Amino acid sequence: MRRLLILLVPFLCCPTFAAETVVSFDHLLPDPGQTIHNTSVSVGPATFINSYNPDWGSWAGFAFSTVSNTVDGSWMNQYAAAQAHSNAYAVGYDNGGWDPPPALLFDIPAAPQSVRLNNTTYAALTMRNGSDYNDPFSAGDFLVVTLTAYDLDGQVMATHDHFLADFTGSNTIIQTNWSPLDLSVFGDSVASVIGTVEASDSGAPTYFALADFTYAYSDGSDGIAATDPAILCWANGWTDYAPGAHVDLQWQTPDNALGSAQGDLGGDGATNGIVSLGDNGSIVLTFPVPIADGPGPDFAIFENAFADTFLELAHVDVSSDGTTFVRFPSHCLETNWIDTYGETNASDPTAYGGLAGKHTQGFGTPFDLRCLAGADNLDTRRVTHVRIVDILGDGATLDAYGNPIYDPTPTWGSAGFDLDAVGVLNANLDISTDPAAAPALPGFTTGLEHSHTLTDADWTDVETRALPGFYRYRLVKE
Repeated sequence: MRRLLILLVPFLCCPTFAAETVVSFDHLLPDPGQTIHNTSVSVGPATFINSYNPDWGSWAGFAFSTVSNTVDGSWMNQYAAAQAHSNAYAVGYDNGGWDPPPALLFDIPAAPQSVRLNNTTYAALTMRNGSDYNDPFSAGDFLVVTLTAYDLDGQVMATHDHFLADFTGSNTIIQTNWSPLDLSVFGDSVASVIGTVEASDSGAPTYFALADFTYAYSDGSDGIAATDPAILCWANGWTDYAPGAHVDLQWQTPDNALGSAQGDLGGDGATNGIVSLGDNGSIVLTFPVPIADGPGPDFAIFENAFADTFLELAHVDVSSDGTTFVRFPSHCLETNWIDTYGETNASDPTAYGGLAGKHTQGFGTPFDLRCLAGADNLDTRRVTHVRIVDILGDGATLDAYGNPIYDPTPTWGSAGFDLDAVGVLNANLDISTDPAAAPALPGFTTGLEHSHTLTDADWTDVETRALPGFYRYRLVKE
């Protein structure tokens, strides 16, 4: 059964973020004629997934190539793009559900910007000439790649259909050149991009070539407003405040980080609303209820930046016991020193992923515990402590992938990260079997729930303990 497919015309001029990076495989394939087809490849926070079967020597997903054979249309030439490329590129193969389709996964939700797609030589010549498995393409035939962007919760954010062959209507097109696609419609919180291939002829090779995948990070428009009603509660305790260098005493009041964020002060800061960490300083915050991994971001960290051209950054660590901490992965695309009050190089929020402080006053940087799923010694359903560690942005501190981190340096007085507040968006509201254990949480009351079995996920609200089974108390919104 055919799907109704909408042809999206590629944009020849893609929008350019001030900071962006192009994924390169050149370090893995430095010479012409090389291939990798039996392993996944990570380039910074981006991982291209390969499914390899050693028993059969077969693969699906992504392979990687510097082959430039544009004349051999046999299966033996499956790694060649239909047009030579000056750099190493990826080859996607979707084998129709026998293995997972080609997938690109991000450690840190990103903002895809653009990519170039092409046919492989094998696919293009097979569609033109036919093979033992398919006839030459004729009226009504097509080969389409669908790129689908997903968020961390696995929800579809956007799709993009690109026809590598189109014989529908009056068209007679088999693409043999690298075509640029604008991916900015995918948004700035993309956790994965999946490429699926559909052909009108079931025997046609379902391959595509991919190069120059470019991405950046959020421009700051994804910040959580201090007034957002989705915020359940705020940090209400602190431990281990260790101010770093160059922070004056008047800014060393950790209680200022408790309670709600100040919001937008119209550019007029106040010493009674923030605590400064100083160079490489840190603080640990606690909460009235544990933070839990749920839909969307789980908590937000508020700094007091007056403009997104002057951003002071921090690493973020979380813990389920207050002793063992796990750090969120971070990535810095900025490659130049940012002078504190100079005009030569300003901060750019699109250059930073996984770092607190990239949003202006009144808006918090969101963090999703789904990024840390499976981390050792961390229960993402019960995070009790958040540690914020200032980054002295002179390039000596590295991100999770070994890149230097730059932010305005040096600073003094209220040096380093200026913490306003931390708000909780998803919380673990279970309070076991004892209603007296319920914390005081504004806007919530204690409710009794029942389930027939402990494995039953469908807990229901009840008034009394009249039914056989199991009961628990839970905080619920009034």
